[in-house]
Amino acid sequence: MASSSAAAPPLAEEDMKLMRIGRTIFRSQDFSGTCRRDSYCIRCGVAFCSHCCRYHHRHAAVSRWYDPLLRVDLHGGGRPVLPTRTADGRHALPRGVAACMAAQDYTSRLPRDAFCLPCGASFRADLCPHHGAHADAATGEPLADAVLRGIEEHGGGGRHCVRCTGSEWWADLMGVVLGDPVLTGVDEEGAYYELLPVLKATESKCLRCGDDMEGKLRIGFYCSLDCFREDQRTIEERRQRRVAMHAARHSGNN
Repeated sequence: MASSSAAAPPLAEEDMKLMRIGRTIFRSQDFSGTCRRDSYCIRCGVAFCSHCCRYHHRHAAVSRWYDPLLRVDLHGGGRPVLPTRTADGRHALPRGVAACMAAQDYTSRLPRDAFCLPCGASFRADLCPHHGAHADAATGEPLADAVLRGIEEHGGGGRHCVRCTGSEWWADLMGVVLGDPVLTGVDEEGAYYELLPVLKATESKCLRCGDDMEGKLRIGFYCSLDCFREDQRTIEERRQRRVAMHAARHSGNN
């Protein structure tokens, strides 16, 4: 039975390795963390979250003259402490820069609701637009969108799910780490969606049987070859259920 997801775009082997590494990181991510605009880039004129965006604000052309990145900490009362000089202390900030910096929001704490596979990092989508601009390692052309958006807590207990259509090109790649839908529906714009639970894993427990991994022959997140093989069967069964569900839905729409 053919997959119902979009065909995976041709990717350079280097890019696919990054995707697989990102997938491994994804299943151990703590999405309960929040992001705050805790820095300001003089060159770009924007406040940003250093967890999400620090490496996107590297400006070699100006760094030889001054460090364009400023840290904005919070006062004990929760008010932002705005710097008045560049990070090295050599230059006072121009009035226009100071005014632009002061107009930004540094206090709001926002849940991380997205994950970039090539970067292997969770982030807040509306704080960091850079993750959609990766280039193919072989051709230099724009890389297919590899950002999982709409990550949200569902049902309490810290359980996070990915909101998607189920037809994204990465559906098969991420089927290893995303479970069967806990909810399907149609949003306010009439678009179909699914909530797929993140199948968490830790280095200390076998992903399949839950046994302690200490002193055992490790096979990835598994304590034995039997556990690995059993989980591969489970993953394939889950993929087949997904394909059948999508086929039935599309058949009903025709």
